[in-house]
Amino acid sequence: MTRSLLWSVLLALVVVTAGCGKKEEPKPPENIVNITTAPVQTRDLALTESAVGSETSVSQAETYDPTRDLARRIYIRLPFPLDIVRRLRIGQPVTLSNFEDGKKTTGVIREIRPALSTMTQTVEVIAEVKNPAGWRPAGSVRGEVVLEIHRNMPVVPEQAIVLRPAGAVVYSISDNVAHAHTVKTGIQREGMAEILEGVEPGWTVAVDGATLLSDGAKVSVRNAAPAAPGRNDTVP
Repeated sequence: MTRSLLWSVLLALVVVTAGCGKKEEPKPPENIVNITTAPVQTRDLALTESAVGSETSVSQAETYDPTRDLARRIYIRLPFPLDIVRRLRIGQPVTLSNFEDGKKTTGVIREIRPALSTMTQTVEVIAEVKNPAGWRPAGSVRGEVVLEIHRNMPVVPEQAIVLRPAGAVVYSISDNVAHAHTVKTGIQREGMAEILEGVEPGWTVAVDGATLLSDGAKVSVRNAAPAAPGRNDTVP
């Protein structure tokens, strides 16, 4: 064996020996998203509309009757858009609240005036409060009316809804895995959002940390909640 061949054999042995003793590279830690969850609940949600107005004495003057205690009646002028006025009726309840002190009371629609303001495209609605039990208007007053009620609808916290290229998405959680569902939303009220399509009552959905998720992501749940029963309309 020539010297050059011997050196080649020795070099090959060194390379093989070094490869055998080489340790396997450690795998990077698995990405697990820390989240909180909430169950999909059902609730009645009111579709409301509001307007900001102030106290008026016009109705009192028009209906003045000295035999009545008009001091115990308060009238609030509320300018509502024409398309909303068409859905209102005389006698309909109105929730009135002061911007200044936050105090609330309930009145009724006493009058819907026919004239349309050409500048604001609104119609004056007069709300009447009888025996207000100490409530008085304090500056501007917000009047809120209920147009309709959506009964027994699935709702989730607003934070559970994430905007993705595919649209609004909610992540259900099952066995510490996130599953993405495209959803169609409806009324949003008091921190809750109505879900018209995409989830089922009883599912568990991600809330805090939902924006960090993708379909199939592994999660660590900080709060105890029941597991979601299945998947529906998942986002690819």
